[in-house]
Amino acid sequence: MTEDTRNKASELAETLRARGHAEPAAKLSAAATAMEAVEGVFLRGLRDALQSALTAIEAIDPVSATMIDELRLEVDKRLIQHHS
Repeated sequence: MTEDTRNKASELAETLRARGHAEPAAKLSAAATAMEAVEGVFLRGLRDALQSALTAIEAIDPVSATMIDELRLEVDKRLIQHHS
């Protein structure tokens, strides 16, 4: 979940609370928290799968090691930056 989406969900939950809708606000907050947890697990799994594929490619074609290392760093940067 992006920071913007997280902020909008939080803002909506606060608006609901302020208007006397505590239960829907709590459900929204719980859903956002659960989504972030699932997203983190999914991104770590995707990262691991991509890293395994890159390792296999490197074993098949060792000459491409530099390109694979650059791609490996890019994968880490994009898939782990939100869930460190």
